[in-house]
Amino acid sequence: MVSLGQWQYNKGEYINNLQDKINDRKHLSPVSMQELPHDLEDQLFMPINVSGTFDTEHHFYYDNRIVNGLAGYDIYTPLRMDDGNTILVNRGWIRQGRTRQDLPEFDTETSRVSFKAIVDKPPSKDFMLAENVHSKLTWPMVLQYVDTQEIGEMLGYELMPMVLRLDKDAEHGFHREIPALNLDSAKNTGYAFQWFAMSAALLVIYIVVNTKKRLQNQRDS
Repeated sequence: MVSLGQWQYNKGEYINNLQDKINDRKHLSPVSMQELPHDLEDQLFMPINVSGTFDTEHHFYYDNRIVNGLAGYDIYTPLRMDDGNTILVNRGWIRQGRTRQDLPEFDTETSRVSFKAIVDKPPSKDFMLAENVHSKLTWPMVLQYVDTQEIGEMLGYELMPMVLRLDKDAEHGFHREIPALNLDSAKNTGYAFQWFAMSAALLVIYIVVNTKKRLQNQRDS
């Protein structure tokens, strides 16, 4: 229980630091890819200007995205940047078709593009979600989670480990609601103190019970 309390406390501290990072960086001027810090954690939420060409043959539909109560997909398209690297771009949300098999269609610019974006982590795999299982590669492809290494293997070329979230005012995207992260560190701190309190209570009970047993044994002897 002490370890669970420590985990919740550390999570609360992480949330505080993450919120500070978001607040500090949302007003920064965009930088180029070459100007980004080397460490991925230091790159998060940095505004960036990029140029390149979309891989119009390969689109990924990130499943089960809900906007205003409607089911849909976040669309990820690889961008071959001018520096030779390729990165996934979250272009925004589109509504699901009439059936699960009826994937909505959209247009993608085939010539060179330039736009502003935000550096972000790929959506991680929730333990409740199914694997991205595809018996054969067909395009476009529906994903339950976004793993850049796994997707790179499907594509046959390497992807950068982070993704870009298209700026809400940039072209070449769909519906975008840049979410304000609801990060409640107080909740985690509260959970931490609950675990610590339970641990302390159990320790007191353990001491009392064992003290009584020891005294009883002394009387019996």
